Amino acid sequence: MTLSVNVGLRSKPGKMGDAVLGSWTRTAAVAAVILIAFVAVAVLAITGRMGDLRYTNIPLVHPYPPAGYYSNPFNPGDRGDLVNAAEAGRVKADLLHDGDVQLAAFAAGDPAGLSQAETSNALTAAQQLMAANNSKGVFERAQNHLDSIVVGRLADPNDASITWCVEERGTSTITMVDKSTGKTVQTQSIRFDAKYWLTSSGGHYLITDVAISTLPGSTG
Repeated sequence: MTLSVNVGLRSKPGKMGDAVLGSWTRTAAVAAVILIAFVAVAVLAITGRMGDLRYTNIPLVHPYPPAGYYSNPFNPGDRGDLVNAAEAGRVKADLLHDGDVQLAAFAAGDPAGLSQAETSNALTAAQQLMAANNSKGVFERAQNHLDSIVVGRLADPNDASITWCVEERGTSTITMVDKSTGKTVQTQSIRFDAKYWLTSSGGHYLITDVAISTLPGSTG
């Protein structure tokens, strides 16, 4: 009888100890977070940068940038300049679609297709380039390989009200083909760094301005 009672009494402190241990673990975790926050505030106070506190990333307490946003890659000096990730995703998807439409239009030598992808200055420039190709009796095919694509906010140099910008970097192989014979006239490979500004039209983003820097590659 005595043995049974003693065993029962010994089992209870173990369970209670587990509960206490779990409680202490949670308390320590909370204390660590509070300490991190305190240190961050102290450092900013000492350096006179308390205004930066709103941009400080403190997990569980003050995550920054907030969910659904990221810092504007075209304005790294301003941590308060945030980009809506969901809208940026739409801009990127529309640009990639516009690029495919543009490539198909140039491969067919069909200026009508350009207006489905471009507007304003970008459309005018594309129409002029296609007209020059048509006058020479050629059309062009391009194969692009993207190394990087960045979406953010950057004012269009020709219209400051347009701020959605996508920067693409990569390589392109452009082949000029004779319309009458179908034979290749020239092939050129280039590296490019291109910025595209987009504006919303009918629920879809169209390319409105383009700035491209290129480095020549091989020519055949």
